[in-house]
Amino acid sequence: MATNKDSSASEDSETSRRTVSRTDSMSVDGQGLQVTPPVGTHPLLVFVNPKSGGRQGEKIERKFQYLLNPRQVYDLSKGGPMAGLKFFWEVNNARILCCGGDGTVGWVLDCMDKLNLPNRPPVAVLPLGTGNDLARCLNWGGGYVGASLTKTMKDLENSRMVYLDRWHIEFSTTNTEEQGDPVPYNIINNYFSIGVDAAIANRFHQMRERHPEKFNSRMKNKLWYFEFGTSETFSSTCKNLHEDIDIMCDGVSLDLANGPSLEGIAILNIPSIYGGSNLWGENPSTKKRARIAKRAQKQKDSGHTNVAATQSNVDLLSAEQSIGDKKIEVVGLDSSLHVGQVKAGIRSSGRRLAQCSTVTIRTRKRLPMQIDGEPWLQPPCTIAITHKNSSPMLVGPPPKKGFQGLRKILSFGRSNADITEDAML
Repeated sequence: MATNKDSSASEDSETSRRTVSRTDSMSVDGQGLQVTPPVGTHPLLVFVNPKSGGRQGEKIERKFQYLLNPRQVYDLSKGGPMAGLKFFWEVNNARILCCGGDGTVGWVLDCMDKLNLPNRPPVAVLPLGTGNDLARCLNWGGGYVGASLTKTMKDLENSRMVYLDRWHIEFSTTNTEEQGDPVPYNIINNYFSIGVDAAIANRFHQMRERHPEKFNSRMKNKLWYFEFGTSETFSSTCKNLHEDIDIMCDGVSLDLANGPSLEGIAILNIPSIYGGSNLWGENPSTKKRARIAKRAQKQKDSGHTNVAATQSNVDLLSAEQSIGDKKIEVVGLDSSLHVGQVKAGIRSSGRRLAQCSTVTIRTRKRLPMQIDGEPWLQPPCTIAITHKNSSPMLVGPPPKKGFQGLRKILSFGRSNADITEDAML
């Protein structure tokens, strides 16, 4: 796509067809071909995962091939993203659209790392996956439902750029005899978790591998998640997780035994998990941060401060979450019921444990884990999480305000976050 902002939608399509001029057609990886976009435009490179979204990807690929020059549209099932990225190697002001789930976006970002592109294009998302957490926090929605692709391209043209932190995660084991499942990724784009939510995701993954025909729609997938979450509530396979795990954040050990028993730990890079839930909670307003500090000081002066109320607790309540601040958030989960309550909006968030730049985790038994929704079983190990880089992303138009969810109905005039403040102060 290469359009001026004042042009019409039809002119957009015609202009975008002329963005690629062929100087030679010998190479399929971009060599011998040249991209010559008009001045003041943003050439668009589209990657489509045809297997995502109940085969929606196949239809979207055909539509984009009609709207754009076919050299701008790449089927990821045919060789991956490398050919398209090499073709756009030195194109200035280019933008990338990933049509797929969060895993598809991660695949493209990894390939961009390997190529070390001189002009790294920002990336937008057309969400075709199940959770689509990255797309949600970038305002591209929770799932594509057949909206106009011409409008999507106009939204891309008017989008703004932000930077997404990406984290390197490394696993080291001392017992080579105990074999676990392969670790799916060594990069965290969205989140990493240990315990109850990963156990549910692992059961979902195993069932989908055995019976793929039962998982052919988003609604069916959510029903299966509900079933596995309900059974995990009764089995509690990750009960007393704090007895089998140690966590250090920026070199400081977390006291996991202080407070309610935990069944899960989540390391968050973005404010969306489980298909739209915010485990860290909403960022507090300036007025609310002042109220938290004032209440903490008042309780301290009166001598009625809770034993658990340290200055770090107050800092955590006031801490803001951002996808580009080179910090990562650590949250505790009480149980699978807690996970379900957050997802339903009955509880506002998980239990805030830390906001930091490095995380080291030591486990003492085999535990379920997941990175960006890909679960596995991991034997005892040491896990190190450090900042890798920041990747430019595109933010879509602001979402329309609608129904705020069940939590506001059940709050009776007092938010869940306010109750959490009292518990931590």
